Amino acid sequence: MKCNKDRRWGQAEKGRKGDRTIDGKFGFYGRRKDMKRCFVLFRLVAGLVVSIMVLVSNISIAMAYEKEIKTISSSIAESVTTAGKKTVAVVDFTDLQGNVTELGRFLAEEISVDMTIAAKGFEVIDRTHLNSVMKEHELSMLGITDPKKIKKLGEVAGVDAIVTGSVTPFGDSIRITCKVIATDTARTIGASKGDIAKTKAIEELLARGIENTATTKGPASTPSVKKETKAGQKAEAQNFTFELKGCKMSGSITCDFMITNNGQDRKLEWGHPNSRIFDDSGNEYRQSDAQLGNKRGRGTGFFDMGTMGVQNLLVSGIYVKASVTFEKVSSQANMIALLEINNATDGNDFKVQFRNIPLTK
Repeated sequence: MKCNKDRRWGQAEKGRKGDRTIDGKFGFYGRRKDMKRCFVLFRLVAGLVVSIMVLVSNISIAMAYEKEIKTISSSIAESVTTAGKKTVAVVDFTDLQGNVTELGRFLAEEISVDMTIAAKGFEVIDRTHLNSVMKEHELSMLGITDPKKIKKLGEVAGVDAIVTGSVTPFGDSIRITCKVIATDTARTIGASKGDIAKTKAIEELLARGIENTATTKGPASTPSVKKETKAGQKAEAQNFTFELKGCKMSGSITCDFMITNNGQDRKLEWGHPNSRIFDDSGNEYRQSDAQLGNKRGRGTGFFDMGTMGVQNLLVSGIYVKASVTFEKVSSQANMIALLEINNATDGNDFKVQFRNIPLTK
């Protein structure tokens, strides 16, 4: 198809079937048809160019991803070989708050496979088998960096080293950080890191939380993920297990807990300022009282920004009774839509959340 740029004003192109003139002088209709054809052709070509550019970009991102994963895996494999370890297992990766996500599991699987390919003188334990062993011996990702748990995992899974990792959003990319830890000494014997592009698929995997195993300092800490149990709801954060036993209402609302320290003996600051609940009508109430073991702290309510929490030493593996109280609650409340408790340990602030809690009166 040819776009006729040389058409003169007032003269239709001769010999073109269907061309007409207005008053036999102006070739507007023929000219308009040519312009339409050119415009359609331009749109087709532009769309094709854009599609090719997107395809090339996606291929480039995919190649960069594969290269980065391979580089990290090769580096970790080299560390294992250099340390003389014969068996290694790759555990689920977490974010900085300790949450195991779909992305963390996916990347752990990817690196496990690439390490198997790059392995020289060592064996990578199948992750499905590893998960079965951990479940059988009631081990979880909770506190997996604890030296005792690392050694225990080494014994039950028969591995000389484990690979742990963290997945952190970093602008338009995701930072992957891996460590190789010897199970006999619990010491880090190798490490590697790299960045992958934050594509839509990566963001979707990152958003799918599975389990919370720890958390870190900072006001933007992601709340722990709740898990339904027969006894109620549980949340795990900062190597503590928080089990909600129930919430009772009698003018005020008191929620009772059992808290277990899964790490070494340490202090827990329970029920910091701004711990709160929302009832089923959308009303918000701030914590007025907190109790942890035989320690108790009390504040003045919503506008109190002082210390409303309470601190106590929790012994490893021993559960302790705890509670939080909220006063001046509407008598019409039948359920707690959200219970959010702020805490701290070892200088790290974190929170735990529970939802849709029925009230007993």
